[in-house]
Order: sequence, then structure tokens, then C-alpha cells
Amino acid sequence: MAIRKPLSRTRICDRRMGLAYRSRTMITILTVMGALTVTAEPLPQDKSRKRTVKYFKTQLHRSELLKDEVDAIDSKDINHFRAIYDHKGRLIRVEFIPNGDRLARKMKKRELFPKPKPPFRFYEDWNPHTRGLKKRIPTAKVGDRPYFRVSYADTAHIRSVEYFLRRNQKLWSYFLLWDEEFKQSQLSVVFSVQQPITTLDPHLFHPTASEMKPGWIADFRHNVLDRPLSVQVRDDVGNVYYFYRFKHRFEDVGDSLKAVTHRITTSEYYRADSSYIGKHELRYTAGNVLLEKKFYDAQNKLTETIEYEYYPKLSEVAVIIRDPKGNILHREVRKR
Repeated sequence: MAIRKPLSRTRICDRRMGLAYRSRTMITILTVMGALTVTAEPLPQDKSRKRTVKYFKTQLHRSELLKDEVDAIDSKDINHFRAIYDHKGRLIRVEFIPNGDRLARKMKKRELFPKPKPPFRFYEDWNPHTRGLKKRIPTAKVGDRPYFRVSYADTAHIRSVEYFLRRNQKLWSYFLLWDEEFKQSQLSVVFSVQQPITTLDPHLFHPTASEMKPGWIADFRHNVLDRPLSVQVRDDVGNVYYFYRFKHRFEDVGDSLKAVTHRITTSEYYRADSSYIGKHELRYTAGNVLLEKKFYDAQNKLTETIEYEYYPKLSEVAVIIRDPKGNILHREVRKR
């Protein structure tokens, strides 16, 4: 029977160091595995970025798609497939580029919204819903103040109304598309610079659906009383980004013998996929003076109310903001 020799101090230290090293290694591995386990789970924001993949059958082969190669310069004006290869010449990806369709849409846009031509007239005020122009400005006095430049389809019918903050600084253009008999027209607004659509009307629109980039178009639809029914926002190639729907009703307020009639306009806003964003209600007097705004979220729950109290003798208006329970959050007085 072999007799085991007692371990020397050096070997005992080496064994202990080895155990300690293996322990630390195991802890490190477990820690890394734990970290991988945690990060392997999808984060909440990844769900909102989830892509949809669809498959479509075809009888076409690669050789039929990737033929008739064209120069990169020529491809700018036509529909084409763009093939991407790796360094060994192997095909990685094929993309369809609808440049021809895009160009055709731009040509159609130019036909719908031709460049305004003289003679022009200049005004200080323009109502796009009633088509009303006020305070004509002599051509010689057009300068650094805001103005509207108007062109006509004939002697009586407006073709376009361009808004300038000052000379050579155009913000947007209104275009009226008339029928052949000049009895009905459709209003579209083309933006020249990036700015929110609330600059057109701070009450009718809402900041949550307001982005407008250069070249984007807002197409209006009106009823027989010249009140807006809807607005669709798109780019110059037809992509829709969001839209509005408007409802108008009348409501009598006060004693039945001395009832006051108010007009209430409801503005509802939607994303391009028709998902509902929210709405707000505008209460006007019979003289078209704004009295109140009520804001609602996507669940149609009241979020905020803004009230307007007018003091004509002082040329002032008091703006009062309330929470859903009616408590005053803010109050200020503004000059009218």
C-alpha cells in the first residue's frame, strides 16, 4: 500500500490558487451567461420596430430581372432594379427603384400646380375657405411686410395665392383647381419651407399631426358652406403621412327664450394607416369668435380645456387653461 506523502506548502498554495482561479472563472462564465440571457430577450421598443415580411410567388428568374443593364446616370429617369454584389461577385440584394414612377408623379404635380405667372395682385389678408381677399397693396409698396401674391386663371377666378413673409421669402402657396365651367374648385397648399401646418391655422390643426416639409401638399375638401371637411397631407410622389376630418354642428346655449347659438367644430387627426391620434373641439360665437378649446386623447378622454374671455374696450383677451377636473392651470392676458 502506497503511502501518500504530505503536500508541501508550495503545492498546497498552488492547489488553493487553482481552486480560486476556477471559481473566479466559473463566476465570470455565469455572469456572462446571465448577461447574454438578459440581453437576448427583446427590449420593449423592439416590438414597435418589428418588421412585416411577406412572400410573393413569381415565374421570373434572376436572369430575366437582371438584364438590359443601364448606366447609373440613365437610371435616374427610369424604373430599374439595382443589384448589389460582394467583393467576390456574389449577388447580395436586389432593390426595385421606381424612378420613372416618381418622375411621372412630379410631372403630374407640375401640371396640377403650374408656376404662377403675372400679372399679379397683392393683398394683406386672404381667407382660404371663403376665398376672400382684403386690403389690396399697390405693387410699388410691396416690401418687407407679409403679403399675399395672387395670380388668376382669368379676369375673375383665382389660380394661386402665395404667402410671403417678406419679398423673396415664400412660405407656402395655395392653388385652386377649377372644373371646366369654373363653378367648383379644390384647394391645395404646397409648402416651400419646413414648418408645422399649424402655421396655416393654429386652432384647426394640432401639433401632434403637423409636420410639413418643403414640397409637401395639404389637400383640402370643403362643404357647400365653405367649411373644411378634411385635409390630407402627402408628399409630391403620393405618400400620405396623416390626415384630418372635421365635423361642424350648432348648439344653443342659455335660456330657451334668449338662447345663444354657438358653432362647434370637431377636429379629428389620424396617422396614414388610419390609426386615431386624438381630437379637439372648437366653440365659436355666431360671429365666428373663438370661445373655447377642448382637447381629447386617443381614448377620447378630456385632457385640457382652454377658454378665451374678451375685453373689447381694452383690446385684450384672457386665456385660461384648465385640467380635466376644471382646475385652473394657467391664466394670462394678451393684447388682441
